[in-house]
Amino acid sequence: MNRRAAAGFTLLEVMISIALISLIVVIMAGAMRLSYRSIDRGEVKSNYLERLKVSFSLIDDQIQSAIPLVRRDDEEGRIFFEGSSDTVKFASNYSLTAGQRGYVIVTYRTRPGDEGTGALFVEENTVGVENTREIKLLEGISGVRFEYFRRESEAEEAAGEWVDTWTDELLFPRKIRVTLTFPERKIVFTVPIRANKVKT
Repeated sequence: MNRRAAAGFTLLEVMISIALISLIVVIMAGAMRLSYRSIDRGEVKSNYLERLKVSFSLIDDQIQSAIPLVRRDDEEGRIFFEGSSDTVKFASNYSLTAGQRGYVIVTYRTRPGDEGTGALFVEENTVGVENTREIKLLEGISGVRFEYFRRESEAEEAAGEWVDTWTDELLFPRKIRVTLTFPERKIVFTVPIRANKVKT
């Protein structure tokens, strides 16, 4: 019979075995922690992209539903629409909170937030009722810019121009271009408006 086999393992062999097992456990724990972090980052990014997609869809729907609202007692036919490079205010027949139930006055604007970024808010108020509601659509925005396509003629071939501020009270924009600037990217999308004058 072999004496070494009968004696068992030496202390050095046991210590080396424990050290190797410990090293394998540490490597596996690190790999698992890394995979959990990757999953968490993936979920955060997925939620962010989903919120971005939903917010763009809501903005698109509401701007497309914009209506050139005119007061019944206004003989000049001035349209309710206010547009600057950082804020836009208009009437729409689509509410983000109530769906298509009457007219709402909508205001899009940004407010400063943490770490030099801001958030895009939409404020809604039902026409004729004092019930202002505010929704935060997007956060982490470095800036927002609105531009308005102005064309005097109904003909499609008529020339038009993009302006930063809407000053014409008798015309309604044909399109609104929204530029959202994030720390890592810039997103630009254009929303067409198709509506007739509505008197209230």
